Amino acid sequence: MRRERGMVTAELMTIAPFGVALAFLLLWIVSLGLTQVRLADASRESARMIARGESTAAATAMARHHAPGRATVEVTTADGTVSVTVGTRSRMPIPFFSGIGSRSLESTSVAAQEDP
Repeated sequence: MRRERGMVTAELMTIAPFGVALAFLLLWIVSLGLTQVRLADASRESARMIARGESTAAATAMARHHAPGRATVEVTTADGTVSVTVGTRSRMPIPFFSGIGSRSLESTSVAAQEDP
């Protein structure tokens, strides 16, 4: 009986790094999803603003305000449609690991211009 004492502690310490890695993986996936949703919302609202006749500068400012930091906004108008692409580099929301798993994400929305 004495030789088995501490066996659960040893097993837990063996598996603990995998639990930490799984937690980081889940945090990274949720972070990517939230960033993509914010980009989609920003591009959609910006395209709607321009399609309704508001200025491109105001729509771009609104997209940058709603998108994550350092987002790029590209507006294209052709043949009665407005296309807005908002992109950024997603980062892990933990300061020491912000460079790990960094991905470029973007969202494009298209809207038909309304008649004045």
